[in-house]
Amino acid sequence: MAAGDKPETVTIDLDASEVALVIGEEDGAMSVRVVTGSDVSPDATEMPAAPEIVLALAMRLLKDPDFHDDVLDWYYEHQDEDDEDEDEEGDEEEVKG
Repeated sequence: MAAGDKPETVTIDLDASEVALVIGEEDGAMSVRVVTGSDVSPDATEMPAAPEIVLALAMRLLKDPDFHDDVLDWYYEHQDEDDEDEDEEGDEEEVKG
């Protein structure tokens, strides 16, 4: 992408109760955004649980350089378990069918 070019954007619709953690990377630097399906008032004294959890994850990603490595390690360690669970579910469906 040439300097000054705008990156391609994608639109996603969130339910009012949903919150998205948007992680990007450009020129080797990570960017993190929290997007809510409904506005949270700046005057609010408490934040609903979902935005608060996502905001905490975003802050941890930005302020703890080892955290994203830990998250990826956890993901790769458990990815095999998810694949095994899917295989077992597929075997059960074959037996039923």
